[in-house]
Amino acid sequence: MSNYRDVIYSKDNNNDYPSKLCDYLVMRFFNAKESGTLLDVGCSGGTHMKYFAQNGFECKGVDLRDENVDGFEVRGCNIETETIPFNDNTFDYVFSKSLAEHVNNTDNFFSNVLRVLKPGGIFVCMTPDWKSQMSHFWDDYTHIHPFTRKSLRNALTINGFKDADCEYFYQLPFVWKCGFLKIIPLVINAITTQSMKWKTEKEGNGEDNKLIRFSKEKMLLSYSFKGV
Repeated sequence: MSNYRDVIYSKDNNNDYPSKLCDYLVMRFFNAKESGTLLDVGCSGGTHMKYFAQNGFECKGVDLRDENVDGFEVRGCNIETETIPFNDNTFDYVFSKSLAEHVNNTDNFFSNVLRVLKPGGIFVCMTPDWKSQMSHFWDDYTHIHPFTRKSLRNALTINGFKDADCEYFYQLPFVWKCGFLKIIPLVINAITTQSMKWKTEKEGNGEDNKLIRFSKEKMLLSYSFKGV
């Protein structure tokens, strides 16, 4: 059987997006001066753990498959039905990217994250924005659960998180530096078509034009806390 990552995600050995994303999240949500313990739920090959660790965090991971990630402890868990295999109140931060859309029983997922967070701990969760990706959301046959800003915020609140909020997020690092630069992806989205996202004719599987694609496809970035 082919590897999911190799089929769904295009290969890009020069992709520095994960490192820039982790640096951004650390500066914005995680206290960079204090660092602390961080759990990556749905860590896959451990790319984000690597860059969080470079920022001084003690990182561990959870994934459905047994992942062998050098230098990091990764424990197997089916987040649909099982308990995250770490003790209560263990982590200062929990991070999850591109996992929630693959989970039907998100209540089990979110309630387990809350359990392993320390009081006052922060949960950052990223998932595709349904409204901007609905036309191709199901192209990934493992997608199960679409989210809107409202539904993700409500799901976190119902599962016990405090001050849950959610925003639209462009996967374009230049936008993160200056908020007014969001006008650029807005304009690109307005003047381009869906087919222009791809540099090859093989829709959805070819090499992508990242500026166009990520101007049209937004993520949801949610952040919430465990009560003290």
